[in-house]
Amino acid sequence: MGIKVLDKTVYNRISAGEVVERPYSVVKELVENSIDAGATEISIHVDNGGIDLIEVSDNGCGIDYDELQLALMPHATSKIFSAKDLDHIATLGFRGEALPSIAAVSKTTLISRHEKSVGGVVKCFGGAMNDPLPISTKIGTIVTVEDLFFNTPVRAKFLKTPKGEEADISNIVSRIMLAHPNISFTYEVNSKVVYQTYGDGLESAMINVYGYSIINNCFYIEAEKNGISIKGYVGKHNFSKPNRTYQTLIVNGRYVFNATISSAITNAYGSYLMKRQYPFFVLQINMDPEFVDVNVHPNKTEVRFQNNQVVYGTIFSVISSVLDGKDTALDIVKVEQNKDVDELKSVRNEIKDENEFFSKHTIRQILTPYPTFDPKKSKVGESKPLSEYLDLEVSKQQEDIFAQNKEYIDKLEKSKAEQEKIEIEDP
Repeated sequence: MGIKVLDKTVYNRISAGEVVERPYSVVKELVENSIDAGATEISIHVDNGGIDLIEVSDNGCGIDYDELQLALMPHATSKIFSAKDLDHIATLGFRGEALPSIAAVSKTTLISRHEKSVGGVVKCFGGAMNDPLPISTKIGTIVTVEDLFFNTPVRAKFLKTPKGEEADISNIVSRIMLAHPNISFTYEVNSKVVYQTYGDGLESAMINVYGYSIINNCFYIEAEKNGISIKGYVGKHNFSKPNRTYQTLIVNGRYVFNATISSAITNAYGSYLMKRQYPFFVLQINMDPEFVDVNVHPNKTEVRFQNNQVVYGTIFSVISSVLDGKDTALDIVKVEQNKDVDELKSVRNEIKDENEFFSKHTIRQILTPYPTFDPKKSKVGESKPLSEYLDLEVSKQQEDIFAQNKEYIDKLEKSKAEQEKIEIEDP
C-alpha cells in the first residue's frame, strides 16, 4: 500500500469534522472571528436550527478585497505569525481552520469591506471557491452559511432535531454574550429576536439573558489574588440550580470548561448546598496568557493552567471568603457605585449578617429544626419552646404561633379519639 498526500478537498473535510461538529460550533467560530475583528455590534440569524441558514454580520475591521480568497484558505490567519505567538495567545481564534472547514461542508458566502479597500464577495460551495467580485457594502463582514453538511450526508444523519440544534446555538450565544458584555448582540431564530444585549456591561447582559430577578439572588464580586483577576456574579447561599447548565466560566474572554475551577467553586459551596444542587455563577477569570494553554481542543473549549494548585487555591479562597462571611468579603463583594454612603453601609451590613447566619448553620440544620428524640434527655409529655430546639433567635410572635398550632393539633387529636371511643387523659 503506497503513501500519498491527500487532496485538499479530503483533508478539508477531515478538518471540518474536528472543528465543525454541529451548527452551534459554526456560530461559535464565526462570532469569535467577529470579536477578534474588533466588532462592537454583532448580529446572528439562524433558520431551522442552523441547518438551513446561519448568518453572522458585524461592524469589525473587515477584510481587504485582495485577501478575501486567502481568508478561506486552510491555516491562513492574521492572529499569529510564529510559534512563539502560541505561548501568549490573546485572541479567540488563531489556527486559521474555521472558515475553510465551514466552507468545505456548506455553501458559504463571504462579504466584507476594509476601510482602505472596496467591498467584495466570495462564494465557496463545498470547498470550491470562485473569484472575488466587487460589491457595495459597509465596513465589516457578513458570513452566510447555507445547507450545512449538504455534501456529507453521514454527518447530517447525526444532527439533532432542528429544535435541539437551536437550543445548543442559543446556549452558546448566551455564554458569548456574557463573556463580552461590552459588545451589542442581536440573536434571531427564524426571524424572531431571542436575545438582545446593548453592550452596556455585565449586569445588563445578565438581565437580558436570565431576567432581572437573577441579580437579586447573586453577589457581584471583584478580587485579584496571585496574579489572577476574578470578576462576576456568584449565587447566594440559598440560590441553587438543578444542573450545571447555569454555570458560565470565562477565562481571558473565552467561554470554556475547566475541571480545576469548577471543582474549586463547587467545594466552596459544599456546606451550603445539598446533593444534586449546583451553584449558579458567571465568572470572568483573567490572567497572563503565558500561564494558560488554549491549544488543547480543536473547538478551543478547554484550557490548561501552568499551575493548577495556585488557580484552585485562589478561586476557592475568594469564593469561600464571600460565602463564609469573612472580613475580606466586604472588600470582595461590590455594590452599585451610585449608592450613597449610608445605603452602601446598609447593603454591606445585610450581606455580612446573611453570611454570618449561613456560616453558623448548614442547610441541613435549617431544614431539620428538631433534633432526634433522646429518651435520656427528654421526658414523655415534656413541652419545650421552639427556641430551645434551635440555636436561633425566635421572636415572641413566632412562639405564640407555634403554641397556637400545637393547641389546634391537640384538639384535632382529642376529637378523633372521641370518635373512635378511645379515652385520652388530659396532660
